[in-house]
Amino acid sequence: MPRFRFSFIPLLALLLSAGGAAAQAHGEHGDHLEPAAWTRHPQLLVTMTRGAAPGLRVSAVGGAFEHVVLQTPEAPAAVVLDAAAGGWTVSKAQMGSGGHLWLMATRENASEVVRAATHYFFPARHRVPTEMLRAPRGGLEIVPLRLQEHGGTREGSRWRFLLRHDNQALPGKPLTLETEGGSRRQFEADADGIAEVVFPHDFRPERLTAKEGINARQAFVLAVEHEAGGKRHLTTYNHVYNPDRMRERSLALGAGVFALGMLLAVPLLRRKEKKDA
Repeated sequence: MPRFRFSFIPLLALLLSAGGAAAQAHGEHGDHLEPAAWTRHPQLLVTMTRGAAPGLRVSAVGGAFEHVVLQTPEAPAAVVLDAAAGGWTVSKAQMGSGGHLWLMATRENASEVVRAATHYFFPARHRVPTEMLRAPRGGLEIVPLRLQEHGGTREGSRWRFLLRHDNQALPGKPLTLETEGGSRRQFEADADGIAEVVFPHDFRPERLTAKEGINARQAFVLAVEHEAGGKRHLTTYNHVYNPDRMRERSLALGAGVFALGMLLAVPLLRRKEKKDA
């Protein structure tokens, strides 16, 4: 009876090459983009300040803005922030008891109105931000139907956004997503003006093997345009998202397969050495 020998080495090589190809496919998005120039759309950046004047510092990229306003669930009415060198400040008192803060910058001239919005969350006992989000603000808006908490926005997750102008929904309006990973996609609003955004799997492999690993963050920006009142309106909303948690399981599984393959290959290698001796 013929004897068959099965080696795990070719199989292991095949698995590793397939995994490498998949990782490369995820990393192909945006290889032509510079890290600091992945989008031309304006964004608001928020950082915590400490020391003598604890609070937040707000800065804008992608263009200058005339003013920035703040809303909180405790105080839904918009408050104009104080300007500081290179940005604006949010005092600890303005932050309230904690939770979600909504920030929006505006600039306007004779032909266009540009807005940039974001939100900031810090863990605290806080009120639900629904009333704050739905509060009428006028102009062109991207309104999240809920706000992200604790890294809830991840690759593959779905989030819904209301598109409206002067508090009226915009059915069929396209919403553009751009990510720091280099992806660019469009999503169309439904009959109620709600667009469901699916975040792409576009974290590069080196981001996942670095120190931050599955806790890595990438920025994204949503943008919508609209013509009204003889002016072009452009509004953006920016925030961050995290890798898909399944990636963590895939990495662990890949390491396990590699270790098992090496373990099973040892007797075969020893047998081959004896035969060649």
